[in-house]
Amino acid sequence: MRRRRPATPTIPRLGACLVAAALACRAEPAGVAIAESATPPPARTSGPAGQSRAQVVKELSDCSREGISRRLGPDYAFYHPSGADEFPEVYLVPARELPKGRGPVRWQWGGPWTPKAGDYSSTQGQILYARDDGIAVDRVTIIEWTNGCFTESPEPPWHGGFRPEPATRAWAASAGDALGVPIAAVRGMGGWSNCALILFSSGHIATAGTATARSTNPILRLPADKLPTAIAVTNKNEFALVTVLDTVAGRGQVAVLALESCGKDTGFVHEWPDRHPCLPNVAVFTGMKLLGFINLPDLRFPTAITAVGNHCPNRLNGKDGHAGLLREYDLAQQADRDAFYKGSNRDFVSTCGFAVVVSRYEGKATFIDLQPLFERVREACFTSEEAFRATRDQGPAPGQWPQTFEAYPAWMPPVVATLDVPEPTAVIASLTGAGKAAACIAARDGTVTVCAVGGLATEAPARPEEVVPSATLRIGRNPTCLTYQKGRPHGFIAACRGDREIVWFELGEGGPTVSRRLRDVRLLDPVWVEQADTHGIETNLITVADFAGRKILNYRYSTLVFATQGGARFGVGADGNAEFECGGIMEFDGSPFCVSATNVN
Repeated sequence: MRRRRPATPTIPRLGACLVAAALACRAEPAGVAIAESATPPPARTSGPAGQSRAQVVKELSDCSREGISRRLGPDYAFYHPSGADEFPEVYLVPARELPKGRGPVRWQWGGPWTPKAGDYSSTQGQILYARDDGIAVDRVTIIEWTNGCFTESPEPPWHGGFRPEPATRAWAASAGDALGVPIAAVRGMGGWSNCALILFSSGHIATAGTATARSTNPILRLPADKLPTAIAVTNKNEFALVTVLDTVAGRGQVAVLALESCGKDTGFVHEWPDRHPCLPNVAVFTGMKLLGFINLPDLRFPTAITAVGNHCPNRLNGKDGHAGLLREYDLAQQADRDAFYKGSNRDFVSTCGFAVVVSRYEGKATFIDLQPLFERVREACFTSEEAFRATRDQGPAPGQWPQTFEAYPAWMPPVVATLDVPEPTAVIASLTGAGKAAACIAARDGTVTVCAVGGLATEAPARPEEVVPSATLRIGRNPTCLTYQKGRPHGFIAACRGDREIVWFELGEGGPTVSRRLRDVRLLDPVWVEQADTHGIETNLITVADFAGRKILNYRYSTLVFATQGGARFGVGADGNAEFECGGIMEFDGSPFCVSATNVN
C-alpha cells in the first residue's frame, strides 16, 4: 500500500419516446432550491459566454433537442458562416436483400446466402436521440455476419426488440413518471461489456443489453439534490462514476457506484458464479450500490468524465492454462483467490487507476486517484479467508460490503490535482497503466492537450506535480466526443462537430499525431463516434451519430476478412483500394447524440 499526499491547490492550467421533455427535464431539480456554496467559489464562476450560475444550471437541466444541441456546442455553420466547403462523397456500398425471414434484411459483402449460419457474429447497442417531444433510446444492430453474408449497415434487430429499447418497460415499472429521460449511455471499454449503463435526467441509473444479454434490470437513483451531467465506467465494469452538481451545496461532485454482475442470478455462463461486486465482470448487471460522493473543490459544473484502471487484458487464464471463464473460479477457495492475487490472473484485476473530470464552464480538469478503490477490493477479495468472509455480508447498509465511504472513509478516492484547460469539451484516458499512460483533454478550439499522469497510473505515489500537460495536438474544432481505437492502446478517435469530420490520432514516442481524417458530404453534424466490436471477422468500422442529419452512419476503413469462416477478403470502396466506404445509414425521427454497442454473445 502506498502513502498518499494531500491534494494541493489548483495547478495552473413510454413508447417510442420515454416521456415528454416538459415532464422529465426541468429548469431546476425538482423540489430543490439552487443554494449558494458556503465555501469560496472557484476562480471562474461563469461559462465562456458569461452565463450566471442560474443560467448554467438551467442549461444543464434542459433536455429538449435544442438544449442537447446547446450543450454540444457550436456546429459547422458557426465556424463557417460563409457557407460549406467542398466535401467528398464517400462510396456507399450497395445493399442486397436477403430472403424474407432469414435473419437481417440487408447485406453488403459475401454471399450468396447459405443454409448454415456458421460462426455467427453481430454487434448491438443503444442509440440515444433527441426528438421534438423528448429523448428516446432504441436498440440497433450495428453490424452482423451470418449465413455467409456480412451486413455493414445499421439495421433494426431481427430478434429481441428495436424501438423502443426493450428494457424501457422495466425502467418504467421501477421508476414510473420519476424516470426522466436518458442523457447518456456507457460501457466499460477494457473488456467485454454486455450491458450499457443508462443515465437519466432524474438521476436514475439503469441498464440495457442486447438480444442475448439480459440483466436483472437493477436501477438506482441518486439523491434528489444531485443534478447528473455525465457518466463513466471503469475498464471492466467494476465501478461507475457519475458527475453531478450538488444543488444545495452549490458544488461539483462525483458519485461512485459499485457494480455487480452475478452469473448465479442470470445464468450467464461467462460470469462469476457468486456475487462479487466491484470485481471485473462482463456487465450482465445484477446490482448497484452508491458508495458516496467525491467533492470537487475546484469545480462547480462538471460536464464530462473518464475513469480507467491500469489493466485491461481480455484473456482470463483458466485452471487448465487455456483461456477460461470467470465461472471456473470459486473465490471461497484460497487457491482460486491466489490465482488473482499472485498467480496466473494477477494482471486481470486493476491495482490502481484514475479519473479525470472536466468543466467547460470553468475551464478546468480535475484528476482523481482511484487506487484506494482497486486496492481495497483486491485486498478484500483475494487475500485471506477472514478478509474474503467479510465480503459475504452484502447489502444496502453502509457497513455491509461494499462499504460506503461514510462507513469506510479510507477507500474514498482523493482529488490529486486540477489543471487549467480552456473550454474542455471531452476527455479520455489510457486503458493501461505504467509510463505511457496519459489523459487527453479536447478543447472547443480543436486543441487536444495530452497530460502526463505520473503515479496515478501506477502503484507509486500519486504526486500533484507529476500531473502536467506534456504535448498538444490540433484536430477539428469543437470535438464533442473522444473514443478508443480498439486494439490500439494509445489510439483515439474524435468527432469534431465544428468542422464536420472524424479524426484519428495516436500517442507515440515522438508525440501525438493525426493518422487519418474522414469527411463525407452525407455527414452533416457528427457529434459522437464509436468503433464497432467484431467477432469472427477482422475489420475496422465506426458508427457516427449525425445530430442535425437525424441519422447514424457506418464507415469501414480496413480490409474485411471472414477470419473464422473461409478467410474471404474484401477491400474498401468500389475498387477495393479506398480509404473509407460508407456501409449504410439509419434514419431517426430525432437527432442521435450517443452510441453504445457491444458484441452479441
